[in-house]
Amino acid sequence: MLRSLLEMVGADPELAGNVTITGADPVIDTPFRLGETAAAVLGALGALIAETWRLRSGESQQVGIEVPAAVLALQSVMLQRQWGYPIALTEPLYPTVAIYPTRDGRFIMLNGGYPLLRDGLLELLRSADSASAVARAVAEWDAEELEKAIADRGLCGVVVRSAAEWRAHPQGAAIARLPAVEITRIGDAPKVPFPAIQSAPDARPLSGIRVLDLTHVIAGPTCAKSLAEQGATVLHIYCPSRPQLPPFDMDTGHGKRTAFLDLAGPTATRDRATLSGLVRQADVFSQSYRPQSLARLGFSPEGLARLRPGIVVVSTDCYGWAGPWRYRPGFEQLAQCASGMAVGQGSPDNPVLVPMVYPNDYISGFLAALGTVAALMRRAREGGSWQVRVSLCRTAMLIQDEGEVDPKRRPPPPIADDDRARYMAECDSAIGRLSYLGPVVRMSATPGRWDLPPAPLGAHPPRWPEAAP
Repeated sequence: MLRSLLEMVGADPELAGNVTITGADPVIDTPFRLGETAAAVLGALGALIAETWRLRSGESQQVGIEVPAAVLALQSVMLQRQWGYPIALTEPLYPTVAIYPTRDGRFIMLNGGYPLLRDGLLELLRSADSASAVARAVAEWDAEELEKAIADRGLCGVVVRSAAEWRAHPQGAAIARLPAVEITRIGDAPKVPFPAIQSAPDARPLSGIRVLDLTHVIAGPTCAKSLAEQGATVLHIYCPSRPQLPPFDMDTGHGKRTAFLDLAGPTATRDRATLSGLVRQADVFSQSYRPQSLARLGFSPEGLARLRPGIVVVSTDCYGWAGPWRYRPGFEQLAQCASGMAVGQGSPDNPVLVPMVYPNDYISGFLAALGTVAALMRRAREGGSWQVRVSLCRTAMLIQDEGEVDPKRRPPPPIADDDRARYMAECDSAIGRLSYLGPVVRMSATPGRWDLPPAPLGAHPPRWPEAAP
């Protein structure tokens, strides 16, 4: 799988020879090979980071990843602590984020985790905000009828399907034809070679690479966090009127500056001009909103390539970049339910989400980072502006394509506390002492680290630092 991923992004598959993967699934109680898949993706990313370092410094290095550590990376939001305490969800119970049976004997997954999505679902269902009331309301609908009504209102919900049903569905069939990481050239630009860095004592593989991070929740922010781990300068841009999700914001905030811009509100003219100025100095523009959202504001991939020739535009979404659902909003749980993972984890009569982890979110973020580094290498070799695209549902299909573990090996023993402790780290931040999962990919010459602790959203001005850290 590691060699296949390198070939997928146009890299030399022989770079896999620098990577050692140890351990095997199962690590948690799931039929899916989550640890091995995550380890292969992280190993491929490590291989490209190592090659980037070789191109810049002349120094080779080895990459190591343990399968249990890769599983830890799929649950890092659950491992972090503030002064030793878990960082609590703002609203611990979400009746509108759950799987419910429908009138026709099927199941539907609702996702109303944001207030506007929650309120829209409750209005559609004419339901109070309680699990029992939502269950009664959903039971009055046929599954596909409710799925369509939800989509027509721009809300989030999907019928729970098996893997076979998903591949037969027009949306599943459309994205099955696409690679898990798409890299396409979207404009002409001169070559931008990686500068040599032998004389810079603190230099790292991605030093000097500037990343604009217009993403939210897990998958998109994980991409930029992974790039910051190897020295990229990341500026996270968030809308001040959007809801904040503190556990996820802190988990994905390592290594980043974070600023507010409102591209559609009263200050839109000023803030769009500010963003345009930032784009002109950026190497990477990463976004995780629906395809048309930023395009309507003047920041389509092609527009970004005209504004900053040579840019790498990274886009992450739920359902994929082809097919009838390509403009629908979605989240991790919807990808699991649409693609067959919830049925595979449970059964057709009792679909359940994979426990303890957010597999499609985190692995999609790692895939996006892999594609970003590959696109930067292509920019150095060929020139051009590039687009990288990943989706949660395509990632879910990649995971399922790896087959299932031997059921006799389930459930596995839990990860030992000592093994987990080897990967935990601590730092002081604006919200106090944090303990968190550190980098899990072992790089022999450029060990991963984050130079900045997580900060509250909007803590920094919307400008690039004078020099990369």
